[in-house]
Amino acid sequence: MTSIVVKPLTPALGEDFLRFFDHEHGAAFADNPEWAKCYCHFYHVPRAIDWPSLAAPQNRIAMQARIEVGATEGFLAFDGAEVVGWLNAQPRHALPHCFDRMRIEPTPLACEAFEAAVIVCFVVAPQRRRQGISRALLAEALASFASRGFKVVDAFPFKSGTSILAADHYHGSLSLFLDQGFSVLREDETMTAVRKMLG
Repeated sequence: MTSIVVKPLTPALGEDFLRFFDHEHGAAFADNPEWAKCYCHFYHVPRAIDWPSLAAPQNRIAMQARIEVGATEGFLAFDGAEVVGWLNAQPRHALPHCFDRMRIEPTPLACEAFEAAVIVCFVVAPQRRRQGISRALLAEALASFASRGFKVVDAFPFKSGTSILAADHYHGSLSLFLDQGFSVLREDETMTAVRKMLG
């Protein structure tokens, strides 16, 4: 784990992001090709748009454009020059459709939406799982949000037992968040909403 460096996504790292997700060669969905078209675009898309109608090239172009203009945030985990993990963690106002996409009610806020962050997606290269990469990504995201004056971070781990597929635990595990000081906010049918207050 000492070789892992986590960096915030910037326009300069856009090609690294795309290379990680490019489904023909990238590591992101090497063991889950049916998700390979996503490019982590899913939570940006309104429910009014039929997600299956969007093909990989469309999602790639959309995310490339968002990255180039600084409209998408997140964190990339590098081992040397190779991206081995990604965390989609953004200001809540930047993902206005995420609750609709998760099919849950928005979590209540006692602050402005731009003072809150949401964590919606971890993607770790299959051969690099269970090596602490998700933990490193989460720790860096929390430190970044705290340093920028955010007040609250919410995340939405799936309930244990709702799926046995590794790919279906891309929201992170409940234990991962509890270990980082999150507390349970509420339970929905398939996921648990957790929250961390930032000083």
